[in-house]
Amino acid sequence: MNRRLLLIFSLLIGSLLPGASQPKSQDDAKAALAEVDAQIAHEQERGNIGKEGEARWQKIVTLKNFSMTQEQAVEAGIQMDWFRKHKQWDNFYRSWQLRANAYCALGKLQLGLQETQRMLDDAKDRNNKMGRAMAYKQIGVIYLNMKQTEPAVEALQHYADLMKDEDDDFSSLSNIYYRMAKAYDYDHAFGEELKITNQWLKFLQDKVKDINSPEAREGYNAYYLARASAFIGLNRLDEARRALNEASRHAHQVKTALSLHHYYKMAARYHLASGEAAKALLYTDSVRMTTQEKDDHTTEVRAQALMMLGQDAEAARIYQRLYHEKDSVFGLDARQHLDELNTMFQIDELKTEQQQAKFKYILIAASSIVVALLLLLYFGWRSAIKQKRVNEELRIANERAKVSSKMKAEFIRNITHEIRTPLNIVSGLTQILNEPDMDLGQSEKNDLLERVRENTDRITNLVDRMLELSDVSSEILIERHDETTVHDIVSQAIEFSGIVGQTNPGNAESAVKFDFIDNQEVASITLHTNKVYAIRALSQLLENAAKFTHEGGITLRMENTDKSVRLIVEDTGVGIPSVESEHIFEEFVQLDEFADGTGIGLTVAHSIAQRMGGDLWLDTDYSQGARFVLELLKA
Repeated sequence: MNRRLLLIFSLLIGSLLPGASQPKSQDDAKAALAEVDAQIAHEQERGNIGKEGEARWQKIVTLKNFSMTQEQAVEAGIQMDWFRKHKQWDNFYRSWQLRANAYCALGKLQLGLQETQRMLDDAKDRNNKMGRAMAYKQIGVIYLNMKQTEPAVEALQHYADLMKDEDDDFSSLSNIYYRMAKAYDYDHAFGEELKITNQWLKFLQDKVKDINSPEAREGYNAYYLARASAFIGLNRLDEARRALNEASRHAHQVKTALSLHHYYKMAARYHLASGEAAKALLYTDSVRMTTQEKDDHTTEVRAQALMMLGQDAEAARIYQRLYHEKDSVFGLDARQHLDELNTMFQIDELKTEQQQAKFKYILIAASSIVVALLLLLYFGWRSAIKQKRVNEELRIANERAKVSSKMKAEFIRNITHEIRTPLNIVSGLTQILNEPDMDLGQSEKNDLLERVRENTDRITNLVDRMLELSDVSSEILIERHDETTVHDIVSQAIEFSGIVGQTNPGNAESAVKFDFIDNQEVASITLHTNKVYAIRALSQLLENAAKFTHEGGITLRMENTDKSVRLIVEDTGVGIPSVESEHIFEEFVQLDEFADGTGIGLTVAHSIAQRMGGDLWLDTDYSQGARFVLELLKA
């Protein structure tokens, strides 16, 4: 607590230094709104309907820039009536989009979605390009909030196609790049997010004439924040820090509440990723001081920082509040976070029970030692040696119990994360399909149902992986009753793993090339093995290589020995330290705690190989990434 107070005091002192930037105050907001109202009255008195309309539009924008979200929703509805009466349709649809956007920002996603659907229908009836564009933009924003990457990017692309020839729409088009980058960030497709920022930079360089203008600085601020987000996701924290510094420079030049709000959010996320929980908390405080807008993502960052600082009770209260406040499909997400935290509390209780059991055991052990000392004259030095050996074994067993408890806790966290994402998707899509006011065509319904099926299959596959754990610790040999060729095992493992679709040339956009060196002499060899298990073990290695290789290549080749065939998978990925060469085959082990997965893939493959009489090992002589060797017996 003292450390946090010191950090807050330092920030306050820094804010008073010359040149320190502060978020605009409520007085600034009132002054800006008064100026706009005066402009409206002036143009109304002159009878200049066109300029009066622009001033009325500017009033809604001013409310948005000062993050006065509730007022923005009300004012947008008022001005829509005026724009409709005077047939200023572009401003009419812009205002409608900002009203729907305000509802979403206030957590009223269902209301925002209904407004957007009515807006799109109205724009289509009037054949108004601006109206359709604004509706598609808001649809993309809503899908982003639902963490649905593909439909979000598709809707935003519709907007970009409609507005690409509008030279005066620089801010809106720049914002579209921000939204698409955010969509990939939600999907953890950080490589794609970087690609979008590269396109975004070219757009800024082509369109921006005066980089010192507030409009340009807003664009560059958002660009650098998206870059920082991608680098944080890729754990390239030095590059993230440099991008964040550039964003800070532009945000503090503009000094709108909205620009500072987004900068503080990303700064909180960066410090959390850097393990600086106290600083992350400090920036979440700054977010709350700059905006009235509900921001569940920053609230979750705050809860995670509190957990890192050991303040689990306060974190639990935050997740409880999120669960009760949300009025949309995302209540399930907060519920699952809370369940995860409750599970951690249960684990803490189990640890306490273990400590109590350990204390009781120590008392028993101490009593045994007293008895042993009384019998020492009879047993002599042999009893002393035996007791020492027993104590050492008990110490090792106790250490293993601690490691096991930690790994199980990590496994529960990973499983919760892995299941939560597809469950959110299934829940969100189901709610859309059941919405009575949602007018969807049959093809759109089929597309939504297909995504429900895909994510249901994803959950099923994860459950199947968990069921495989029941066989990992088994010492029962796997019966080798199949006669099959090496070629059949390799070809089906490649298909089962899906590696061709993830890499080049199967996926032309991938930065990773997959190369299968087909040795016909080895491929034709017939093995006496278990075909299903052999395919499963090899596909696990291919999936593991695809997960941790982001550029370069993955190679699969075969070697023949006197008694076995070796299937070798090597990649140019992140690699594995030689000291971890045996540790990685243990249950639930993940060297990168930020990576997706449960940490059981290599464990399952290793168990299968040994129970079929073969072996699986990491070649520590290979230094370009990771190389795994799967050995299958011929007979």
